[in-house]
Amino acid sequence: MHDQRFKNIHQFIACVQTGSFTEAGKRLHLSPSAISKAIQALELRLDCRLFDRTTRTLQLTDAGNTYYETCLQILRQLTETETALQLSQDLPTGKVALALPETFGKVVVLPILCSLMQRYPELRLTLHFSDTLLDLDQEKIDIAVRIGGDIPLDTQEGFQHFGYEKMVFCASPDFIEEYGMPNTLSELCAQHIIGYQAQNGKMKPWIIPTNNHPQAWHPSHYRLIVNHTEAHLMAVCQGIGVAQLPYWLIKERLEQGELVMILPEVKLDGLPLTLRCKAAQQSSPKIQAVLNTLRSLSLVN
Repeated sequence: MHDQRFKNIHQFIACVQTGSFTEAGKRLHLSPSAISKAIQALELRLDCRLFDRTTRTLQLTDAGNTYYETCLQILRQLTETETALQLSQDLPTGKVALALPETFGKVVVLPILCSLMQRYPELRLTLHFSDTLLDLDQEKIDIAVRIGGDIPLDTQEGFQHFGYEKMVFCASPDFIEEYGMPNTLSELCAQHIIGYQAQNGKMKPWIIPTNNHPQAWHPSHYRLIVNHTEAHLMAVCQGIGVAQLPYWLIKERLEQGELVMILPEVKLDGLPLTLRCKAAQQSSPKIQAVLNTLRSLSLVN
């Protein structure tokens, strides 16, 4: 719907700023008579004179000056609003739902997402922590992070491979004091081993270097078997045995002296890290911001 109150405002402002109908017409690519008719129509609608006219100049009346200042204020506010809206299209705003592996999500992803939200206060995140694969459509998930599984080749489906877990061997200082520090892989493999059983019931193998290539190795016996990542970590900290764990999980414990790295030169790629996001959504500023943040994860190295 066209609002008559905004009709002829630009002609009026041009007349004030140029001082004549002729110059206002040149600015707006209109004839002087068209400008004159626009001002007359505006004065008729407002029921007051806006200009005192002479043969050479236009002088604003008091009413005209008030109207002019109001028009400028309205146009300034309109320009500022349009600029803010245009800028907001480039800033991450709105809601994004993510599915994250339970422990990896809490330890690694949550801190960097909190930093992202502090940088962009209008960004709203919903985080689902689960080691179960979720249906993105059914659960209304925008981005999913996954550890393990085959590296997807079809990027058209929104899959992106962005790194690997780095796997290291570790034990508690008390365990090392009691049983000694293994200096070779053979000595390490002969120690009390804490194993991890996946949800499918299979034991997760150790990744060890064989002829300069990583190979999966299944211990013949375990002192303890767990099926939860944090329980795996706690058992190592309690001195039950040795384990191969992702570096991101034990980094803080190593720094605090709660764990000791065994054969630190043996640091191998473990499970792949992948992202999934529908290709059609990836151009959205809010999705791009989250994806870029996830790709920049440094603790997996």
